[in-house]
Amino acid sequence: EGEAEAGAPVTAPYKKGDYRFAREKNCDLRLLDFETFGGFGRGVRKILRQAADQLSNKLSHAQHLDEVTWTTKNWHGLQMQRLSVVLHTAVAWQTVNELACGDSGIVHGAKCIAVLNGVA
Repeated sequence: EGEAEAGAPVTAPYKKGDYRFAREKNCDLRLLDFETFGGFGRGVRKILRQAADQLSNKLSHAQHLDEVTWTTKNWHGLQMQRLSVVLHTAVAWQTVNELACGDSGIVHGAKCIAVLNGVA
């Protein structure tokens, strides 16, 4: 099959069981691209911009009190920062697990630090 045009939605054939619950509930399922070092695909950026527009890109009072750092001044910036942290944390965990154990399980504590420092 041919390559998808840049930015065009990519569809895959439906297989019974793939996201069955969400499909039965008519949920909007989308494939979103995140790069390992923090880049967000066009679809992610578009969804975040649409959500920010719905909220006039303003933070709630609770977000101002509990979630905002000096680097975030609006809703869009806060969500981009939050997604970036989650993405980088997941990549770090996966890297540590592969370096320390391969497929055998999660590493904790001193062994994890030793792996990160290259002494394990």
